[in-house]
Amino acid sequence: MPGKYHLEVEATEPRFYPVPRFSTVESDGCLGCMQCVKRDACIYDVYKDRKFDTPQVVDTADVDCISCMRCVQECKKNIIFRMPNPEYENLGNEYWRPEIITNIWNQSETGRIPVSGAGYRGLFANTGFDSVWTDMSEIVRPTRDGIHGREYISTVIELGRRPGMLQFDDNGEMTNDTPAFTEIPIPILLDLPESNFVTDSTKEAIAEAAVNANTFAVASLADANGLLEKHKGHLIVRFDPANDDVKDLHGIAIVEIAWSQDAISVVEKITASNPGIIVSIRLPLDEDAVENATALTEQGLGIIHLQATYNGNGFGKRSGDFLIKLLQDVHFALIGKSLRDQVTLLITGGIGLAEHVAKAIACGADGVALDRAELVALGCRLCKDCSDRMTCPVKIDTAPIDWAAQRITNLIGAWHSQLIEVLGAMGLREVRRLRGELGRVMFFEDLERDNLGPFFGKRIRTLEESLDAAANEEGTDMAQEAKIQADYPPIDENFVSPCPSRFRNALAVYKVVRTSDCIACGKCAEVCRYGVHVKAGKRMLAPKSYLCRGSQLCRTQGSFCGNNCPTNAIRIGPDPMWRAFGDPRWTSELLLSTWHQAETGMPSDRDIEYKKGESGGGFDRINIVFPDKAPDTTFKPEDVELGITLNKRNDGRPEVPIGIPFYGGGMSYGSISLDTIIARARAYKAFDSFTCSGEGGYPDELKEYDDNVITQVATGLFGVREETIQRVRIVEFKYAQGAKPGLGGHLLGDKNTPVVAKMREAVQGTSLFSPFPFHSVYSIEDHKKHVDWIKEINSKAIVSVKVSGASDVDMVAVGSYYAGAHIIHLDGSYGGTGAAPDIAKKNIAMPIEYAVGKVHNFLKAEGVRDEMTIIASGGIRSAWDMAKTIAMGADGIVVGTVEVVALECIRCGACESGRGCPRGIASTDPELSKQYDVEWATQRLMNIFHSWSKQIQYICWRLGLKSVKELVGRSDLLMHLDYDNKPEISKS
Repeated sequence: MPGKYHLEVEATEPRFYPVPRFSTVESDGCLGCMQCVKRDACIYDVYKDRKFDTPQVVDTADVDCISCMRCVQECKKNIIFRMPNPEYENLGNEYWRPEIITNIWNQSETGRIPVSGAGYRGLFANTGFDSVWTDMSEIVRPTRDGIHGREYISTVIELGRRPGMLQFDDNGEMTNDTPAFTEIPIPILLDLPESNFVTDSTKEAIAEAAVNANTFAVASLADANGLLEKHKGHLIVRFDPANDDVKDLHGIAIVEIAWSQDAISVVEKITASNPGIIVSIRLPLDEDAVENATALTEQGLGIIHLQATYNGNGFGKRSGDFLIKLLQDVHFALIGKSLRDQVTLLITGGIGLAEHVAKAIACGADGVALDRAELVALGCRLCKDCSDRMTCPVKIDTAPIDWAAQRITNLIGAWHSQLIEVLGAMGLREVRRLRGELGRVMFFEDLERDNLGPFFGKRIRTLEESLDAAANEEGTDMAQEAKIQADYPPIDENFVSPCPSRFRNALAVYKVVRTSDCIACGKCAEVCRYGVHVKAGKRMLAPKSYLCRGSQLCRTQGSFCGNNCPTNAIRIGPDPMWRAFGDPRWTSELLLSTWHQAETGMPSDRDIEYKKGESGGGFDRINIVFPDKAPDTTFKPEDVELGITLNKRNDGRPEVPIGIPFYGGGMSYGSISLDTIIARARAYKAFDSFTCSGEGGYPDELKEYDDNVITQVATGLFGVREETIQRVRIVEFKYAQGAKPGLGGHLLGDKNTPVVAKMREAVQGTSLFSPFPFHSVYSIEDHKKHVDWIKEINSKAIVSVKVSGASDVDMVAVGSYYAGAHIIHLDGSYGGTGAAPDIAKKNIAMPIEYAVGKVHNFLKAEGVRDEMTIIASGGIRSAWDMAKTIAMGADGIVVGTVEVVALECIRCGACESGRGCPRGIASTDPELSKQYDVEWATQRLMNIFHSWSKQIQYICWRLGLKSVKELVGRSDLLMHLDYDNKPEISKS
């Protein structure tokens, strides 16, 4: 076996401060208090270490801030604000988006895999590479753990011609002529990017990085024989037949020429003069690419270097096609001619993230070449006016060679590690097996057709059209919303109690300001219906902007404060800070509305969306179809039965009913604070449901909640003891997690405190990674042994099996049934996590919207659906998402992110960083975890559970259903905004 490939990375700081996403603004009026939030609230010492770089016009607080918003919400005078930075939003273009650029910057600095907390934050799907998910394996196709050194995963590829077959004479001697080819240990090469600011030092840095990575860089013949001669063995040399001499190619390993009609004759001249040289032809991906690639391969070419635009599109008549389609066309055309294995296909253009490498290879490439990503690694901002500039703002042209080479090397190192993670999740031992393996990837169109088509019929919009429609969708119809809220069941005061925010300053949609012209007459307080303006004696209190409903509504009502101010001193407009938090999946509105529900126990009557996000797909494009009137008026919404049964097998074990159709997902001690763990247990006990211990062991403080705790057995077996298994009613095997499918759990060293280490039987301060997979399970039969083990230890427990959305998740589900499990817990890829590689959050395994219906229909077809409980999780953000999930086939759901949002998580993603969550939720730090007590957290959770319960009761009542069980599989009660809603199968 060849030695394991290792690339030396080294932290290499940027020469210029990166452009921050948000800017901090401080208004006048500081109180000069002795407990300044800039000192006490910021656990990352952003303000303590703050510097102002005048030449770069940079406040380092903006660069270092993680946007936890504690300083904003705790400032006594409310004078600190965060707002989007226009310079950040102007980075790159529609393809090279700001988040891609900053992702490259970070990896070029550290050489590490980007890891963060919370879940995926982007659109449900997008065009190009974002319309592709890579597959993963669980149980029936074991994964490989190559990233932590437990198994060898090869990323070697060959460059050059390979024989179509091996031929031998009667003596067994091979008679083939051995074609020229070479190996590189990584399927990444370095192209020469086009830019006015690529200088000799840039070229030297790229070549040096190629040497470091043991790969090849593209260079001109003149540079190969001059500037870069010492790196000649790692160069692909461009040859111009009109100006270059074939004799000058002596000592060159690989030569490349541009495509032309007489390219093969040029190849013949080169090889005649330089026997053993490998020749590549750079071929534009235009309408003739397939024909030309086939002809070149038939004529014996070794490498075809396919060229796309910087944005990954084709040329000419194929300019509207993206490279994943263009690659497949070439790849399968060569397969059709039985030529594919004889030639190397490389692709340049549009490769900007590590996942692009894996996806391009799966679509038919042998390897990729970087271009723009190299410049971004050096700090390039991809300025839109780059070609018109006389100087580069980050001085790429003067970057030190060693510094630039290390930055590019770091990027390759980080990408290599992520490629291994993707391959390991698939269960592949070498990258060559991924080439053209479309069965290892899942495409948006296929997933939609196969998994949503049976429910909604034919898709009538393209992905681009769906995204456009979603972006232009009208807001909430408040008149209709008022009717809905009027029919919500009444508040049950046994569960609900007001539980205000623990922060001083609420985040607001609108900003209300009174200028110095205010005479404190109080007219605004008299007219305002919502308490924004309050007069205290002879003075006006600061406006309570978070209560403002906006000028448009107040004008409609005839009560706009601005119209009644005698001095015109009131200014109202959108608060720029509203765009400084939230994302397409968890918008600022969805966060705020969840906080409100946790505070009051019911949805807000404000014009704030609480049912869905703005992801442009999945649940956000699915609506519940209500009849014009409630079908049955003989019962009330509060009469709807919410309980479900978790064991439907009738196998002599307890049925385990729960009072609501959801329970809590696994959150381990170490990942979250002990107070949060106890609060979850108390809240779920109040609703006769369950919380889950996660994979970090079973704290003694949970003993009194044994009947409401699911203990989890994960691949690391941290804290797993037979004694704790015997205490509970449900045991869950975690084979995979949606936010990091195929990768196992992560607990970084800073969060492995003495108490955590003791519980996990580990060494304090070390990072803990669960292996993947269970190395005792390589088949359904092995899986059954696991289930039988639990049943033998605890004769009353039922068994849940948690899996992710692999392409064969339906087979895994039916296998789990025959293994004796009671619950199949499907965890979609857009769920939350305490820490996960960013590459895994979006790119590996399918979202829950696809997995639920797939498994439900398959179990029905197998005749076992009525005996198996389907529980779904991963990206379910609201009661309305829950209803849609159940209607698509789940019996109930698991929630996780919703709980931490209820505790005022703002999804800054710093769960795993340093001491953990700056808001004290996902932290075991003694100081941070005391930001709230168990009683406050318990009540907030009870309030949100109550709100969800009342909403699901309303939904069922409005649909004429007397029990949530009647909603299971009723996809006929749903409609998809991008489909004709004429399903091909009968609905039940």
